[in-house]
Amino acid sequence: MLSLLEAQDTLVIALVVFGFCYLVAIVMLVIGGLLSGHRIAGKVNATTPAMLTPLGVIAGLLIAFLSARVWSNVDRAQAFVAQEANQIREAVLLSESLPGDRKVTIHDGIRHYMQFVERDDWPAMLAGHVSLEQVPPGLPEALTALLAYNAQHSGEQTAQRDIARAIEGALAARRSRILLSQASISATQWIAIIVLDALILLTIAMIHVGRHATTAINLFIFSTAVAACLVILMINDRPFSSGGVIVQPRALQEIRLPPA
Repeated sequence: MLSLLEAQDTLVIALVVFGFCYLVAIVMLVIGGLLSGHRIAGKVNATTPAMLTPLGVIAGLLIAFLSARVWSNVDRAQAFVAQEANQIREAVLLSESLPGDRKVTIHDGIRHYMQFVERDDWPAMLAGHVSLEQVPPGLPEALTALLAYNAQHSGEQTAQRDIARAIEGALAARRSRILLSQASISATQWIAIIVLDALILLTIAMIHVGRHATTAINLFIFSTAVAACLVILMINDRPFSSGGVIVQPRALQEIRLPPA
């Protein structure tokens, strides 16, 4: 359910999250109204605002921890794409020092890999269906052909070694972005945030029991703050998914190969 929501556009995510948070606030407002008409209201009203401090600290620490990890994942996602593109670009440049047939073989392998990433690999990753078990075409064949070449000169030997390292680096960057695409905030962590939000809202309703306008205003303010935090978390949670903040393969698309 959460993964389905995170796959939506940012506007849809915001509407659903804000609506849910306000719904929880309305429920707590109703509970507070029911308590105010009951004889237990006097005991409930004895709840002190100091109760909000530990609850707020716990909720704040949890959201801060998740936010730091989520934004770090966005930066890492962009870094992995840039690393993959840089390694491929390096392989293309270094291949110019090889004989024509070997250079064409490497270019064809890279071209095949780029087509695979754009048409198959990236859409599958956005949909959450990509697997590390699938061997990407193009680069492994180019690497095999490169290693089978018997370089005669020291310059060719150096280029051969560096190209092999660049291709291996590109494949490693692909593995890293696939692993990162599978990382997300767990359902348990989302539930913990929702439970803390409900507890704080309930505490606010208990503190202001009998004062309906004050209760409504405080519940609205806190629910708005929580909803804003949840929206930020959700739209940044999966940078390689189809919703929210999406890291695009622009760095890979900007690579230009000589005509086949």
